[in-house]
Amino acid sequence: MGSFLLETAGRVLAGLVEVNVRALTSRTAWASLSGTTFPRNGARAYATEMGGGADEMYVGAYTPITKKLWVERASKRATAAPAEPTGEGRPPKHVSVTYNFSTDRTLHEMYRNPWGHLRLGRLLEDLDSLAGNVAFEHCHTGRGPPLLVTASVDEIAVRHPLLVDRDIVVRGQVVWTGKSSLDIRMQLFQAHHAPDPSLEALFSFVHLDPATGKGAPVAPLRPQSAADVETFRQRQAVADARRAARQQKQAQGDSGGGGGGGEPHAVPPEAREWVRAARRLRELPALAASDCVLMPSTCQHNTFICQPQNRNTSGRIFGGFLMRRAYELAFATTYMFGGVRPTFHKVEEITFSRPVDVGDLLRLTSTVVHAAHLDEQRERARVVVEVEARVTKPEAVDSFVTNTFTFVYELRARPGGPPLPLKRVLPTCEEEALRCWRARQL
Repeated sequence: MGSFLLETAGRVLAGLVEVNVRALTSRTAWASLSGTTFPRNGARAYATEMGGGADEMYVGAYTPITKKLWVERASKRATAAPAEPTGEGRPPKHVSVTYNFSTDRTLHEMYRNPWGHLRLGRLLEDLDSLAGNVAFEHCHTGRGPPLLVTASVDEIAVRHPLLVDRDIVVRGQVVWTGKSSLDIRMQLFQAHHAPDPSLEALFSFVHLDPATGKGAPVAPLRPQSAADVETFRQRQAVADARRAARQQKQAQGDSGGGGGGGEPHAVPPEAREWVRAARRLRELPALAASDCVLMPSTCQHNTFICQPQNRNTSGRIFGGFLMRRAYELAFATTYMFGGVRPTFHKVEEITFSRPVDVGDLLRLTSTVVHAAHLDEQRERARVVVEVEARVTKPEAVDSFVTNTFTFVYELRARPGGPPLPLKRVLPTCEEEALRCWRARQL
């Protein structure tokens, strides 16, 4: 009996090897591999222009919608059709994508979470991809592919609950342009809430010169409707305020008023009291309030190597992938903190400070920075979670922050169950106190 099993296993193994050899020697597979190099460090040498058709360029762990959007972008880039002249500016172009959840069962299953709701992390990936397509449509001149990077996400807010068994249409358009940057507004629609959007998002992109890596000019936007003009005015005011804040920060640094010496003075008195309460909890835990928890005690971590299957069209790690991983860690952190399954409310802010390369050792750290009940019955609560992404270089004994994410979740007590056992989060230092203070303002 044993020899029979060994002989059978050997035949199966030989068959598998033969199938794999055939697959690798097939014309399509060999073409897709022969033009690709896999260096030990850095994603910059990773080729996205692989052989075969456009559909074979993106073989990583992407959603079908992201892959579809990238294939469309690659096809337009390959045609190199001359773009319309900028003249006095370009009108906003509407770019959209449809999720046929009601008729496509496979697509439905790909976006369903364990509780039968929409898997929002995957949707975040697609929003970044669609925003990239919108930016490409505006910046493409026909003289070469524009190099566009996500600079920040101002907000992603859920206006109405999203249902995974209803079709979804996501539309995006450029709403503001600066010298080298542009803002893209994304709106998600489901028929049962139309014409109101069920979700709204605002992405900021920067157009870079591929040769120098510095900012490259963006074709000015020519708003068409009164609503477009008003949105442009609002985004211009935001850009002006940010520029003034950067100039003020730079001036403080030049005069020696910034940095660690000036930061403690910005901490409000109430926030300093939180630090004192945390000290009592740490030094006299038996006598301190029992409804509090130290901020570091809420932290969760996730460390992983960034794989080539998660690179974007430029060869670096896809920003949508980073958003999804940060969102899922923040969700789990809120779940462990509140004791009930959270509901996503909004992304308050995401910053992309530095790119992440294939092969980087990335460490995500999530922290609850604020938690508060929303009603006297303690049946509803809001939790704010920050996630910091940090690349670690063990060989250089160095690390640096690449991204920061701020997520807001809501908690609801179980029907007929006890009130939410929510604890107050106490910062242990003034830097944490400032983060708590800002989170309270959201």
